[in-house]
Amino acid sequence: MKLRLSLITAALLPLLSAPAFAEDTDLEKILVTGDFQKESIQTLSASASLFSQQEINDRGANFLDEMLASAANVNFSSGASRGRFIQIRGVGLRSQFVDPINPSVGLVIDGINYSGLGGSSLLFDVNQIEIYRGPQGTRFGADGLGGMIQMESADPTFDPSVKVQLGAGNYNSYEAGIAAGIGITDSTAVRASIYQRESDGFMDNEYLGKPTQQQDEMISRFKLHSQLSDHLRTELSVHYIDINNGYDAFTLDNSRNSVADSPGQDNQESIAVGLANIYTGFDLFDVSLNLSGIDSELLYSFDEDWVCNDTSKPKLCGAGLHEKSYSYKDAYYRDRKDKTAELQFNGKAQDWITGIYYQNRNVGLDRQRIENSDLALFNSTYEVSNVAVYGQLATPINAKTTLITGLRVEEHSSDYSDSNGFIVSSDDVMVGGKVALEYQVIDRTMIYTSITRGYKAGGINSEALAKAQEFGLGADFFQQHTTFDPEYLWNAEFGVKGSSLDDKFVLRLAAFYMYREDMQLKSWLVEGQNFTSYFDNAGSGENYGLEIEGSYQLTDDLFFTGSVGYLDTKINDYVARTSLYSPPLDQDGREQAQAPKYQYAFTARYNFTDELFATVGIEGKDDYYFSDSHNSQASNVNLVNFTAGYEADQWSIRAWARNVFDEEAPTRGFEFGNDPRDGWVTHTYTQQGEPMVAGVTFIYEL
Repeated sequence: MKLRLSLITAALLPLLSAPAFAEDTDLEKILVTGDFQKESIQTLSASASLFSQQEINDRGANFLDEMLASAANVNFSSGASRGRFIQIRGVGLRSQFVDPINPSVGLVIDGINYSGLGGSSLLFDVNQIEIYRGPQGTRFGADGLGGMIQMESADPTFDPSVKVQLGAGNYNSYEAGIAAGIGITDSTAVRASIYQRESDGFMDNEYLGKPTQQQDEMISRFKLHSQLSDHLRTELSVHYIDINNGYDAFTLDNSRNSVADSPGQDNQESIAVGLANIYTGFDLFDVSLNLSGIDSELLYSFDEDWVCNDTSKPKLCGAGLHEKSYSYKDAYYRDRKDKTAELQFNGKAQDWITGIYYQNRNVGLDRQRIENSDLALFNSTYEVSNVAVYGQLATPINAKTTLITGLRVEEHSSDYSDSNGFIVSSDDVMVGGKVALEYQVIDRTMIYTSITRGYKAGGINSEALAKAQEFGLGADFFQQHTTFDPEYLWNAEFGVKGSSLDDKFVLRLAAFYMYREDMQLKSWLVEGQNFTSYFDNAGSGENYGLEIEGSYQLTDDLFFTGSVGYLDTKINDYVARTSLYSPPLDQDGREQAQAPKYQYAFTARYNFTDELFATVGIEGKDDYYFSDSHNSQASNVNLVNFTAGYEADQWSIRAWARNVFDEEAPTRGFEFGNDPRDGWVTHTYTQQGEPMVAGVTFIYEL
């Protein structure tokens, strides 16, 4: 591996330092904000991806999961109306049911921590998306074990600005959004936006005679930036999110034609407020105080049996009318409240930073499960408090070399109680950090190497304990698996970043090796129609690979962008229990779930005139395992995307299509028996991703 990296580096450096046939100009600075300060992605000593507003528009994307395939070694799973669960380099959650979760991949929007609320990721009026790969132990702490995603919406401007976006597409889809900003005083500017999107979705319910995976999504944002004095600046962000989506994704024949008589919902209503205050009046450092809060009401429900039991429709409802059939519906109502406070001190030369961070998250769950005609109720409360101190220092070694050292110490305490009488408290002190060495080969080429450590808190297997008490399901087994321990992740990384003199060729390369200590894995225990999920700690896990991203302007009118990811993963010392009466499943040495060995995305854009353009993209990924507790796999997939558009000074119109050839692309999979007609034989059931979707989008900006 080291020899291969040396050869790659030796081959790339001459390309990045070669003279170009143009005058020496400053590189365009594309700024990212994930590592404490604003800097170019080309100088960041970490593997990261950046998507601009134009790239979002060219894909016709309106939600985060529609952009993720363009990033190396980034995957997602659904099991919901959207791809709400994200994995980076094979690390990340795949679902949530009863058990309280601690996110593995964090999500921050306009400085507000939305980790665990993936449904918040609507993209209207978003200027850029930043994806950080690998543990973010110093900057983000417990929410950034596998990586972090940041989204920044457009900031207020003092000059009047207006944006109008209208769109329509197949599956009876439409969107409408408006954003406007203006300076209201000499020192204060505001921007407000509202966006609504609706679609029938991609599932037809033949029993109910209507679409039941429909999407009804609205988001509104407000920003106020004010320079209160020469040294005091305040930035206010307010978000309102209202999502009312259907969830009816699984069928017994893995088709898009459902016969469920009680299709579910995937709803979220959130109000979020963030307030940043920056004071620059001290001689040695700046001070910032950042406060935020989110109040969310969530509903996630589904038809467990996926069928109808209407005697007037015996052919359509054959499975549901079988003598051994069952009729269950599950609904999870969550009331979640988040509060954060962060006090930060930043050196004037931006060579050091230190801070104190506090987070409180309170989640109340009300589960209502209908079992045939009986209603089973369950409720729980889970409160988490995190307190952390952190610091990072950049130390110049010489004119070209800088040493970066960072440390974060975080205390994670939690209190859990539920209606079954379980009361569990935990208190963990976790340590993360970063040591990186940056070497500036020439002005536009950097080499870095780093070692980082991230962490994720442990938790309780509340659903498993409840099933053990109610049905005796694995009672003895779960006495040994009441809780699971924190996970730690070590990441060693080597990277090269650079560009040609004229900026026509830009490259980012990173090679990494990650060691997962006490790796947290989710498993399922199934007995008949009773099943439960639980978390367990494997001995360890190993993830290593390569990420290459870049762009190349071949001519004035032809521009290429691309990314390639290679990922090799392994589970060490783990035995899954899928059934108490079946042999244990030894997963030692197997690949980790949601970790395709390769991913790629390439796009070519050609400008026919100054206004008229077209883009063609191809993207794909290898097959991968759906879960760590069974061996069913998603097949490899290759998709083609297309856009053609006209861009004038103040308006643009685009016709776009994703998955042009209508390929099947699974986004979630389970392995169990759910059909009484074949005696509950085990099958792999999958949720399919987007079919061919196409539309037209008009944007006016002033």
